[in-house]
Amino acid sequence: MPENNTLPETRKTPEDKLLNVFLRTLSSPQTVKTYNTELRMFLRYLARELGKGLEELTAEDISLYREHIAGRYAPATAAKKLAALRRFLVFAYMGGATRVNPEAVKYFARSPRVHQDSSYNVLTPRELSRVLEAARRRSYRDYVMLAVMARCGLREAEVVGVRIGDFGEVDDGQVFLRVVGKGEKPRSVPVGRDLWELVQRFVLLSGRSFASHADARKPLFVSRKGKDRPLTTRAVRYIVKKYVREAGITKAISPHSIRHTAGTNMALNRAPLLVIQQFLGHSDPKTTMRYIRRAEELSSQAHTYNTLPLE
Repeated sequence: MPENNTLPETRKTPEDKLLNVFLRTLSSPQTVKTYNTELRMFLRYLARELGKGLEELTAEDISLYREHIAGRYAPATAAKKLAALRRFLVFAYMGGATRVNPEAVKYFARSPRVHQDSSYNVLTPRELSRVLEAARRRSYRDYVMLAVMARCGLREAEVVGVRIGDFGEVDDGQVFLRVVGKGEKPRSVPVGRDLWELVQRFVLLSGRSFASHADARKPLFVSRKGKDRPLTTRAVRYIVKKYVREAGITKAISPHSIRHTAGTNMALNRAPLLVIQQFLGHSDPKTTMRYIRRAEELSSQAHTYNTLPLE
């Protein structure tokens, strides 16, 4: 684990030591970095504003910090900060560093209600076709990238991490894409024949080869700013918004919206919960249930799409 993901060893307070131990229990480097930032903010507030350490922490102190966070950040941001805090304080209680029990932590550090953000919007099949067509007219790279995101249900960080050698065929001709998801957890995503042909054509037109060991280690989607330099997640967000706008779609759509579109489409087509969960790489089936609920919601509104006259 990178040294900059934990607090400097020169800081010797009990809270700092406990935080370093807690961070070592996390598997994802990005989660370590995020939690380190969020929890250091809490510990500073506890020390500077309340003049306390964890041993003196009370449920009221947690409630005060919740109000402090809720008054300064958007609900979604506050919810993320409080989620990190709840996890840390439960860890601290289990280690005997605080007397506030997990049930109290859960109540007093509860997250504010978060309104549905743009990532939960989905595209209809027709809207997705318009987005893909807009990209195909402008950039073959962007077109193939959006197609891979939609058909494989990839997160933005996953699509920039795809390398040419991550595609592989098995005995029956089925192609799978090896994806490294959250927490560095790998999964194999089945790739349809039409998408596989599209990817093959893209690689060939870009002057690379699936048979080359050197090319196998190269990013599938490269930036135009440097040779073999992968796209950034920021670039992916820009590309998605660009073609959504060009397709004349006014609702807010993000890269994660395309992933939600894939999951919702599978649910609408009655894919089993376990299949969707494995396809998208969810650790918790509760996360996958959102697609089932979204599909049910869309199905209940089906009559609004049928405008055939009665006379």
